[in-house]
Amino acid sequence: MLVQPLCLTLVLPLAGFCSAKSLWSTFPAANFSTIIQTAYPIGNGRLAALPFGPPGHEKLSLNRDNLWAGGPFENSSYNGGNPTSPVSQYLPGIREWIWQNGTGNVTELQGDDNNYGSYAVLGNLSVTIAGITSASSYERRLDLETGVHTTTFKSGGKGFTVKTYCSYPDDVCVYDLNSSHALPSVSIMMENVQSNASLVSSSCSRGQVSLNGITQAGIGMIYKSTTRIIGSSTSSHCSNGTLVVPSAGHRELTLVLAAGTNYDETHGTQAYNFSFRGTDPGAYVQSTVTSASSKTAQDLYSAHVDDYTPLANAFTLTLPDTANSSAVETAELIARYNASSTAGDPFLESLVFDYGRHLFISSSRNNSLPPNLQGKWAYALSNAWSADYHADINIQMNHWPVDQTGLGGLQTALWDYMADTWAPRGSETAKLLYDAPGWVVHSVVNIFGATGMETGYDYWVDYPASAAWLMQHVWDYYDYSQDTAWLARQGYPQLLKPVAQFWLSQLQEDQYFKDGTLVVNPCTSPEHGPTTFGCTHYQQLIYQVFETALQSAAVVGDTDSAFVSQLKASLSQLDKGLHIGSWGQVQEWKLDLDVKNDTHRHLSNLIGWFPGWSLSSYLNGYTNETIQNAVATTLYSRGPGIIDSNAGWEKVWRAACWARLNNTVEAYYELRLTIQENWAPNALSMYSGKDEPFQIDANFGFPGAVLAMLVVDLPQLVGDSSVRTVVLGPAIPAAWGDGSVKGLRLRGGGVVDFGWDAEGLVTEATLSGQSSALTVVNMKGMLLAQQSVGYYS
Repeated sequence: MLVQPLCLTLVLPLAGFCSAKSLWSTFPAANFSTIIQTAYPIGNGRLAALPFGPPGHEKLSLNRDNLWAGGPFENSSYNGGNPTSPVSQYLPGIREWIWQNGTGNVTELQGDDNNYGSYAVLGNLSVTIAGITSASSYERRLDLETGVHTTTFKSGGKGFTVKTYCSYPDDVCVYDLNSSHALPSVSIMMENVQSNASLVSSSCSRGQVSLNGITQAGIGMIYKSTTRIIGSSTSSHCSNGTLVVPSAGHRELTLVLAAGTNYDETHGTQAYNFSFRGTDPGAYVQSTVTSASSKTAQDLYSAHVDDYTPLANAFTLTLPDTANSSAVETAELIARYNASSTAGDPFLESLVFDYGRHLFISSSRNNSLPPNLQGKWAYALSNAWSADYHADINIQMNHWPVDQTGLGGLQTALWDYMADTWAPRGSETAKLLYDAPGWVVHSVVNIFGATGMETGYDYWVDYPASAAWLMQHVWDYYDYSQDTAWLARQGYPQLLKPVAQFWLSQLQEDQYFKDGTLVVNPCTSPEHGPTTFGCTHYQQLIYQVFETALQSAAVVGDTDSAFVSQLKASLSQLDKGLHIGSWGQVQEWKLDLDVKNDTHRHLSNLIGWFPGWSLSSYLNGYTNETIQNAVATTLYSRGPGIIDSNAGWEKVWRAACWARLNNTVEAYYELRLTIQENWAPNALSMYSGKDEPFQIDANFGFPGAVLAMLVVDLPQLVGDSSVRTVVLGPAIPAAWGDGSVKGLRLRGGGVVDFGWDAEGLVTEATLSGQSSALTVVNMKGMLLAQQSVGYYS
């Protein structure tokens, strides 16, 4: 009998509300070619695993977050795509051509993408239980409250349970096998069957198996992994590179796995010749498995759960289970989901929300790299788009749901990645291409400081606004956490200020319209349209960068008066990126070049509406009917996100924009469309409909869009002393009726819990922890909570 999640059944006619959620299936993820669409992912930030394979013959497809081919590990003279000598002397001519003609090109600024590389799979851990040729009562389940993957089955009159998880406290993945009777003989091996045999080797020694590899002969990146048995009393022997644990009456066998590379994120500076090369990982791997294997299975499990569960429970979204969906396998829920039904499936939608948070907890930790295009779960040696960091929407969307749901502290990975990997080489890029201070990166970035403008079509590579967009996340983290010490130590001096300095140097007075405003020239809207000037996307982002830099300077007490004065002067003259075009749209470029019914995947001209706020807050768009109408016109013209690439991320972005317009119908439809069109059986998001490649950003963007339906919480301009208003429930559908939220973080450090009625109208809220005056209302303007100075009500 299958054990279903505990659900709370309320008195009719209300629906049940499911508490502990999990993804589950009665079929194994048994086919390697579909692993990314069927397996349930686990991880601890640095390590990641996809359990797959039939009962008794399970494997873990393994990743280490910094295992990459390419970069200086392929060519020691790798320079991040930068030109070999300055090209900034071409900028005046490029700009003049654009002033004269409206559009132009930036070919002379382009570098190359040689030796760019790719994120790569580490290999497999294979565990085989002797004598199992058939099984019954099979089930695999990923518990989103504990981050533990459990497989259960029966064979030969015995019951077997396998618990697999990747522990952050012990920095290992754990494979814990239990049986109702004495375990048969168990064989354990490690392999990488994709790599050239000359570059990888497996070995076995008493109590452990190891996998050693190098990405390229000679200077390639070294990677090593070891799996060890817990407990000194367990006998074992090696046979042809396989560790065999004979049947000896024991009912439990626990394995711990550690992995490392010789990549060092802090060695991407001039002092280390941008080598990113660290020490051989062998000593680290051995010390890690030695430490973990000295502990009991229960101690490892308890440490993992004690670490993971508070993060999972830091935020709770409770929606009704109107169709008893908790009793239905996850793949079937997704297969039968119908976007045309306004009833949706609230249980599945809340499951996908929680799943997004699980994926972030599992792929972003304080000692890891941030989640890439595939999070951390890539099963090939060379992956789609290198499984890199596309910085014109994807890495940003990966962080949408984080601050508001209590996971803001896990973003250290992103801050350190930008400071250690982008800024050093990016300062060279700023000087070589733009003769500018500060630092800059372009649209596609690896872990080796690929900050240059790669070769390719102008509309693809000419995107130096990546860091400007990510400075929104820098400010968000401070605004929600009120972590002044971090802002003073890293957020402002290493990130926000130098990015602001770069853009201060690049603004030009508009010589085309001659309206006295400051604009960017050249610029290209992300992946769309001509190289021109005054691109809406850039102008809205720079507005935010300058305003938040000013606020940050005040918070940390920056004494650089010349910088502050220049910010203020440029802000007063800056084109703020709002021009309403000939058919009522928010123009994507300062020139009115928009074409009706252009279904391009990006919503670049709405960056200041969502996820940004330069339109919605700084220009009062959230309460301004003219701006609202222009945003709606743009969204209707862009379409629902199924014609261009049919990617999930473009749909959830649309959902969030509609939510900020308080348009429940359109916002909820886009969410439903995402599940119907892009969710694989394991609820990972595919890029082109339900077909590979896997691209994780929609898995993170989905909870971000749900949050946009739950709250409007906007920052304020420098000097605005008015009491800020937060709106709860701007776009809650009736299908989610009588639901609730616990633990929603607010700007200013506050937390709000609230619930809504059968129609989605928020009726009650409890506010705590807020550091400044605040008014909380629902969609009808009814006061729900308020804080004046020093008290809550």
